[in-house]
Amino acid sequence: MFVVVLHIIQKDLGQAFIYFGLGLAFDPFTPTQAWNNKPLWQKTVLLSELILVLVSGVLLFFTHHF
Repeated sequence: MFVVVLHIIQKDLGQAFIYFGLGLAFDPFTPTQAWNNKPLWQKTVLLSELILVLVSGVLLFFTHHF
């Protein structure tokens, strides 16, 4: 997350988008735990991050800042 904030401060939004998306590939909680067994707050964090990555990707695509 620190790297994402650093890239946002440097106004390198494309790199921030990439690193933020990579955070979803590596489940920070318990990767071996099934989705149905995760607590609600973990599901909320992961889904919020997914939505933010998708919205950021669409915005970067249409504004050509990547």
